[in-house]
Amino acid sequence: MFSSVKSFFVKYKKFFYVLGILILSVILILFVLAQFASRGAAGIFNREMAKQQMLRGTITVEKISANINGDVVFENLLWLEPDGDVILSVPEGSFHARPWDVITRNIKSTTIQKLELKNALISVRFDEEMRLDFLKQKRRPKKKPGNVKKGKAGKSPNVTGSIGNINFNRGGRRLRVNIGLNNCRLEARYRNRHYIMNNVNMGMRLFTSGVSRINMSTGKFGGTMHGGGLSIAGTIDFKKKTPEADLDVSLRDVDPSSLGFGINIHDLMTVVAKIEGPVTGPRGRGTVKMKELNLPALPFRDVVGDVHYSNGVFRFSDVHANVFGGSLTARGDYNMDNRRYNIYGVGKKLDSKRALRELRFSCLVDLELTVRCDGNPKNILAYGNFKSGKGHYSIIPFDSLEGRFTNRFKELHIYDAKIITPVATITTDAFSIVRGKLTMKPVLITDPDTGKVVTYKRKSKKKAKKVR
Repeated sequence: MFSSVKSFFVKYKKFFYVLGILILSVILILFVLAQFASRGAAGIFNREMAKQQMLRGTITVEKISANINGDVVFENLLWLEPDGDVILSVPEGSFHARPWDVITRNIKSTTIQKLELKNALISVRFDEEMRLDFLKQKRRPKKKPGNVKKGKAGKSPNVTGSIGNINFNRGGRRLRVNIGLNNCRLEARYRNRHYIMNNVNMGMRLFTSGVSRINMSTGKFGGTMHGGGLSIAGTIDFKKKTPEADLDVSLRDVDPSSLGFGINIHDLMTVVAKIEGPVTGPRGRGTVKMKELNLPALPFRDVVGDVHYSNGVFRFSDVHANVFGGSLTARGDYNMDNRRYNIYGVGKKLDSKRALRELRFSCLVDLELTVRCDGNPKNILAYGNFKSGKGHYSIIPFDSLEGRFTNRFKELHIYDAKIITPVATITTDAFSIVRGKLTMKPVLITDPDTGKVVTYKRKSKKKAKKVR
């Protein structure tokens, strides 16, 4: 048996020798071609990108190197909008493609299996359905003038794929790729919202026929909202008709003034929430915390509450805070798009000495409070009513004081004020403090025994005439 095998190899040794030389030659040729392709790949890539009709704008790369395993490294890739705005700028990046797909030129949506970008600038837009928008828009089909139906403002209505509609559609093709971002800068636009995120690090397993997983963290972010950083971790289920999210989101050190809560309100806020539901209309629930919040004339401390999110509106409930040594329970809502908000609160046992910074005036006050803003931070309006227990002003005791108030941009007005003392009841329709100047309507002093009323009017100060 062994002799027959030996004789076979002896007889055909020349054939095997030639075959071996041929295989080595093919490998060498492939290696040389790969190196040649690497050197000329940038030019080839740029020429092909200039011809393509799918992606909007221009795409160029400075250098590409590849090997026969399907690993590609590139430098200085730049993708520009037709108007010159940057969509993607990558100083260095890499991807891995299926070698067989490349050899057979059977490029599919799953050909690229891994993509990594370093120090990149990425600018993306989403339409109303949260779909990416960065492909070339199709032109409107030409129609005869008599068949054109006019829309609003005399314009032709949009058709599928035309300007005004989404222009990125993967056509049902599945994507299965691992994406990594290392110290990137991400800009995202959705409706009227604009976010700029720095120091973005992300690992994402994108699988559009199943469940995708994402883990992302950022440094400081700005735009519609300013903050110290955010984290996102969880899944997006693409098996649903509309993809559904299940994400844990943390927003750190959010600046309230960036949300329109006030021009000079920079007390930092942290929001931790669970985001669930369709990506076109997710819902969220979580908690909000602030060490302090200094609204006009109301310094809140240790703010903690529940937050719910839906369709761009945050609703706050069961919010607790310390105010002037007392407590406040509040609820409210905030609209991200128009920046309008409402806060409704009930305060208990607020210390007048802290509120008025007047040690001679001492009592504990309960109040009902409403704070509203129409989207303009200068138009913050706070109003409500208050009532106190027993107290004293200097050595003068009183049984209670009560009234209504409004406070808007350095203008404090108090209405229906009443002070009940052991010897008299003091009332006035209104008095105001506008930019530190006191204006008072007549004060009525009523004797509780006789019912006698004494009217006091504050005399205006007149400038003394100079004597020569």
